[in-house]
Amino acid sequence: MNINFRAQVSWLALCAATVAGAGGARAQDAAGGQDAAVQLDEITVTGGRAPQRISETARTIYVLDGDKIQAKARAGQTLQQILGQDIPSFDAASAGGRTSYGQNLRGRTALILIDGVSLNSARGLSRQFDSIDPFNIARVEVLSGATALYGGNATGGIINIITKKGKDAAPGVHGEATAGLESGFNKGNDLDRNAAGALTYNSERWDARLSMAGSKSGAFYDGSGTILVPDITQTSTAFNGRIDVMGSLGLQIDPGRRLEIGAQHFSSEQNAKYGLYYGQNFAALRDPSLFETRKGYKSDFDPKTERSMINASYTDSNVLGQELLLQGFYRREEINFHPFPYGSYFGGSEQNTDYYGFKAALVAEPIDKLRITYGVDGDKDRLASKQHIFDTLTAAQTGGLTFETIGTTGLYPKIDVQTIAGFAEASYDATDKLTLTGGARYQYVRTKVGSFVGAAQQVAILQGAAVSAGSIPGGSTNYDAILLNAGAAYRLTDAQQIYANFSQGFELPDPAKYYGVGSYQLSGGHYTLLNGASVSGSALDAIKTNSFEVGYRFNDGVYNLETSAYYSLSDRSIVLNRATLAIDVEKQKRRVYGVEAKAGAQLGHGFEIGAVGHWVDTEVRDDGRWRNDTVGSASVSKLGGHLGWQGYGLSLRLESQHVFDLSDSDGYKINSYTLFDLTGAYTFAAADVTLNFGVHNLFDKTYTTVWGQRAKALYGALADESIFDYKGRGRTFAASVTKTF
Repeated sequence: MNINFRAQVSWLALCAATVAGAGGARAQDAAGGQDAAVQLDEITVTGGRAPQRISETARTIYVLDGDKIQAKARAGQTLQQILGQDIPSFDAASAGGRTSYGQNLRGRTALILIDGVSLNSARGLSRQFDSIDPFNIARVEVLSGATALYGGNATGGIINIITKKGKDAAPGVHGEATAGLESGFNKGNDLDRNAAGALTYNSERWDARLSMAGSKSGAFYDGSGTILVPDITQTSTAFNGRIDVMGSLGLQIDPGRRLEIGAQHFSSEQNAKYGLYYGQNFAALRDPSLFETRKGYKSDFDPKTERSMINASYTDSNVLGQELLLQGFYRREEINFHPFPYGSYFGGSEQNTDYYGFKAALVAEPIDKLRITYGVDGDKDRLASKQHIFDTLTAAQTGGLTFETIGTTGLYPKIDVQTIAGFAEASYDATDKLTLTGGARYQYVRTKVGSFVGAAQQVAILQGAAVSAGSIPGGSTNYDAILLNAGAAYRLTDAQQIYANFSQGFELPDPAKYYGVGSYQLSGGHYTLLNGASVSGSALDAIKTNSFEVGYRFNDGVYNLETSAYYSLSDRSIVLNRATLAIDVEKQKRRVYGVEAKAGAQLGHGFEIGAVGHWVDTEVRDDGRWRNDTVGSASVSKLGGHLGWQGYGLSLRLESQHVFDLSDSDGYKINSYTLFDLTGAYTFAAADVTLNFGVHNLFDKTYTTVWGQRAKALYGALADESIFDYKGRGRTFAASVTKTF
């Protein structure tokens, strides 16, 4: 267990107090005392592959509406921070970080979608949230826990980001514009700027939306006023420029048929003025006290995320008496990383992905109270990568502040992953109170790996230390899986339910970090291959996970509570080699279990309170006993709460989040910290103008983020841990103005 007894008792007491409040004297709303309407049947989600009400689901589901997301984003928070604060089982975000590595859902990998299109790829690049500006988000649906119906990489659950469309607007032409600033008022470029605008059109037959959102950030400082150490591993969003262009067009062919097309181009690129100084001739690698953040950084290769995506969908309410759902999509992305010291050279990774596919589903109601959703999915994921190699002499003379590319080499083998799957799920109202669900998915995956010369050997050839090298053979491997799920939801009253669910998921280990790794011997200018991880010699299979949960939800419009306990078990574990950053799959069982809860109450007179909590433990089976998994990937428990007030056009919200300690058997530890944010808004109703404002890290705390503490465990074998000490931003002030017309 990773949380002390006192912390557990405090967390449980908080949840119990909220439940007790729901069962005791009922609060009155601000209008004067009538109970609000029951909420459970009003929210429709897509967690079961077809629209369904939350009251019909036997899973833990949360929905963040667009208004809440917009209010927090315009007050200075990122989407990762918003989800980390509002979704109990989603790990706390690391302020200022670009990566979402280790930010799990129920301790495991989450499948991130935009309008149903996966942002996860064969390579686990962890840039899924560096993908959209919150200005373009209508709502976010989060399904906690493994789900059989979505297949791979959803062992922790699903986060579906649903974008704004013209059909959601009032009839006619409308516009929206916003602009804002954020700063900690420290010296030297401590200013972030953002602006966005959109036009929407909605008629009975046609609807459209076109938007553009952009931002530019400056330097980041910690609570002591010290500029942050640059993230040379996964990169940060300091000195970053971002633009998100999105459009959608919808045609309502008739009342039962609709065609919709959406497109997006997203670019997020860092152009830093400060870099990590390694000392003259990299002296800091021998004497870590020489490391410092210094102005004057220059590079012809900068970290970035660039993504273009197109998505088309068609729905028909009556195809042979069934509802038809069709979707086709294409996504291309280019992801660059920061120059990084790989022993004898500095390299910058560039990884390009092409992803396309389709989804088809039919929804039938063959008899009364029975609903069946079935269909087929198919997709192809293609990865190509290379490494920019920098002039070592120039980098050494400038202490790592100037990087000039002298050539490119291969980084990973070419990877093609093709998937075809069929699925079916049934939902049956056994009684007026009991709904039973069950489903299955069969998935077939073919992975093709190209022949590859070891990355280090390619660099040696580029630098003139060798002339040739043997290739690690490529090849292809196939595997399939049958995934099952079953659940039941029982309606205790119109406002409360209990539910239980079993579901299976699977995870495909990163093939790029598994294949193409070999041992060589240099002789006469030629690298002879001694051995290597090839497809024929070591086929990589998926890791299957069984997930169980029981839960309770209550919402009468005044009080709300959703809580669940879960347990998931996988048959094998992914192990990272800290010296090479390659992975292996070991026959160690891995289990994750915990309790999550989210509660709130309307107190009357405009006040409301809420709390979220997640206790989680991650363990692997080693030598016949369970031990704590590495802090490099294990989830951290958290507890948060807020107090809000709204009235007379003004709203205020004080929010806090505590991250608990976490340690592993290797001696690494994530230390706890607590942060507070104050946000608010004032609406000038007559002018349709809203002023949003926020103060983040209210008490100017100096702390190392969860990612910064993870990075020490992941990369500490490559260089001194001090250069991976990625701290969070100190106190910052944000303000923005939004106008609708």
